[in-house]
Amino acid sequence: PTSPLACSAMGESALRTQIVAGSTAGIFADVITHPVSTIKTRLQIQGSGGGLHGAVVYRGVTHAMMHILKNEGPVALYRGLGAVLVGAAPAQGLYFGGYETAKAALGGGQSGVGNFAAGICAQLCGSLAWVPMDVIKERLQVEGQVKVATAYSGSFDAFRKILQHEGAIGLYRAFPIHQVTWAPFNGCYFMVYEKLKEMCIDAGYEDGNDNLEPVAQVSCGTTAGVVAALVTNPVDVLKTRLQVARANPDMFPFTNGLGALRHLLQHEGAAALMDGALARVLWLTPRLTLCVFAYERIKS
Repeated sequence: PTSPLACSAMGESALRTQIVAGSTAGIFADVITHPVSTIKTRLQIQGSGGGLHGAVVYRGVTHAMMHILKNEGPVALYRGLGAVLVGAAPAQGLYFGGYETAKAALGGGQSGVGNFAAGICAQLCGSLAWVPMDVIKERLQVEGQVKVATAYSGSFDAFRKILQHEGAIGLYRAFPIHQVTWAPFNGCYFMVYEKLKEMCIDAGYEDGNDNLEPVAQVSCGTTAGVVAALVTNPVDVLKTRLQVARANPDMFPFTNGLGALRHLLQHEGAAALMDGALARVLWLTPRLTLCVFAYERIKS
């Protein structure tokens, strides 16, 4: 029989494999989808203050893409990518490591509630690296669209200046609302994904070892991504505005999520909570589908 020590070593080895798989998949997915992330960020913040602060306004995803390419060049779509490349590996590794650990402790993927809770645990772990990465990325993404108090030459320059002028709190200012945004997103995503995965396996769309066929894998990931992205878009709008608020305090005169919500409702109305929803679906759905697909392939 296998000794407890050997079982522990096998478990640690499997966890390391999952972390490496998650990190590799995360970098791969983030690089491919970064331009859509830039468009999503700009669409979500453009209406702040009722459009009275000189921000460039886009009519939608296609118009934003064409306008940025024409007036700023393709490099503008990749602003903030440096922060993503540095932060994606540890964040994704923490994320998937936290997910697998929590899922094993909460029923091994057999419970919808357990899968939802495992998704939340994954988010909390990944946020240690994701939140500062997100702040740096989004402040760089809005340059060229809004007048900024401080311009950055790149991700490292943004990191240095934020620390210098705002301290570490500047990198984690939106941490609470980040959790309110992404914990439900990940909980919802994995609850839907695991349920669809179970249904596909029961229907025979697997290889005999409970590994989904590629088409079924993509279908499960795509459906889960669309549902989770739409449901959590309103909070993401507030989170994004709060994270870029120090870039232009006149346009974003608030310091917390409730202040951002009051400002939005006063100047734009509740419909603005769905600003950038299509772009968010177009960003997150392929990103997560690519990420989870690569993760499952590498892990298996």
